[in-house]
This record gives sequence, structure tokens and C-alpha cells, in this order.
Amino acid sequence: MEARDATLLAEHLNESLQRLPGPAYYRVLKTTHRTLRPANYVEIGVHKGISLIQPLPEAKCIGIDPEPSIEEVIERELPPDTTVYELTSDEFFALHDPTELLGGPVEVAFIDGLHLFEQVLQDFINLERHAGPGSLFLLHDCLPLDEVTASRERTTDFYCGDVWKAALVLRRRRPELEMATVRTAPTGLCFVRGLDSANRLLEQELDEIVADYRELDFDYYTAHRDEMPEELPNDEDVVRAWLTADS
Repeated sequence: MEARDATLLAEHLNESLQRLPGPAYYRVLKTTHRTLRPANYVEIGVHKGISLIQPLPEAKCIGIDPEPSIEEVIERELPPDTTVYELTSDEFFALHDPTELLGGPVEVAFIDGLHLFEQVLQDFINLERHAGPGSLFLLHDCLPLDEVTASRERTTDFYCGDVWKAALVLRRRRPELEMATVRTAPTGLCFVRGLDSANRLLEQELDEIVADYRELDFDYYTAHRDEMPEELPNDEDVVRAWLTADS
């Protein structure tokens, strides 16, 4: 990544806030936990730990990040039963069984690790094996800002990568999933439910999917936005209504 450009970062952040006003995605994540009250939570991509302090104190939490940078003040606010594994997500799933660690299926999971669509899909595949009928997965960065910040190669501090392709793949290849993306800054938060721990379609077709989608660009996203998950207003009542509606 190029040297940090504070002016460019501010421009990107301001543009994202104008385009996606309302509570930031951390607040939407907090609303999700307080609405569903999950007994456990898995997070891929811990970074500074801000999203990892959103679960309720009684939740059993797993954070996965090869290089977490949790600040001391944040660490004191983590739910008491929280374990951070300093591993890549692939390494974690090769070594650990989340169902055993949590004492049951994963209830809520947040995927915000490596910002490449194929890794997001691999994380989704690995997590879905441990999902239950009522599980909810959240994918960050499904509403890209522009071509540069949504490219596969990171050249800016504000960055979402090509995660949008993962949401499009899920809509096309797994139409039975119920999906909706909250229009929250900086780049959207996508809800996915209706998961099936026995489904192996994505795993079987992943190589083909990567070959088909890898070179798609931002213009393709713009031209096919109507195929993306429905977008929800960034309103707490709307979010709660979606989360509590019968799937």
C-alpha cells in the first residue's frame, strides 16, 4: 500500500458518509447483537477490536486475525469469554472446530478479513459448516465506493477490495439464502441467513467461481447492481424488523 494520504482518506470518508448516512457499521453490528442476543459470535478480521466489543457480555466470542492490534482500552471492554486466535482464517479452520469451541453452532459471524472475494467465500464456506438453522452471517464491504478503493490491489488507506463479488456470487449461486445489505458507512454491511451446514455447492464450485469472477471490474458491479442483495435503509427500526422477521 502506498504511504498514507490523510487528505485522500478524509475525502473518501466524507464521500462514504454522504452516500451512506446514519449510524456506522459498528452501531449496526451492536444493534444486531442486542436484537438477536446470540449466545456466541465469531469474527474474522479483528484489527483494533472495535467490532469485537459489540457482543453482549454473556456471549462466548472468537476473534480470528493473524496480526490483531487491539488497543489496551478496547481489550478491557471485550466480553469476558473472548478468545483471539492469532492465525489466518484458513489456519484457524484447519486447526480448530468452532462448534466444539463454542459448545454449539455458530449463531452470529462477521466476515471482515482479507478483502478479496475468494477469501470471503472461503471463510463463508468454512463457517457455514458450523451454522445452525437460525444463524446469521454478516459480510462487510459489499457496497463499494469507487473503482480504485474496490480494486484487488490495495493502493489507498480507505479500502474495501472486491468483496462485492462474494455477495453477487451468493445471490446467484445460492438463491435460497435470504440477504440484505444495510446502507451503512463506510461500505455497507450485508446480512445472510437461511444457512445450511450440509450444503457443499460453493465448495464444489469455488475454483470455477474464482476463474469466472476474478477479472470482473467496478464497471461490472455498476452494470449488475440490480442483482446484488436488496438494500436496507440505515435505520435501527428497519434493521430490527429485518432481523426479527420470519425467514
